[in-house]
Amino acid sequence: MEDQGIVAELETLRAQLKQFEQARLQEKLSASEPAGVANLQASVTAEESLRDSVEDWLSGLDHLDATQMLERVKDVTGNWFVDINDDLKDVKPATLLLIFGLGVLVGRLTS
Repeated sequence: MEDQGIVAELETLRAQLKQFEQARLQEKLSASEPAGVANLQASVTAEESLRDSVEDWLSGLDHLDATQMLERVKDVTGNWFVDINDDLKDVKPATLLLIFGLGVLVGRLTS
């Protein structure tokens, strides 16, 4: 399973590298061409690269095993919740209420 994950990651990185190279080439071309033509070509290239990246992402999903991914997510989040629970056992309730209240206040002020 690990080898398949590495292969999928390498394919993703290759696709991203191809996109960066295309973007760099478009920037070079846009410097020498009129703005209208460059914008049209850039939008066409952007649509093609987006389509390619979505197709790459969808093809990468074929290699995933849902049960293994679910088990891995359960293991990671289970350990995380156990650690948080252990940390919260040592904190006074008044401190937790104060932190929650400050979070709500900051959220209201920044929205």
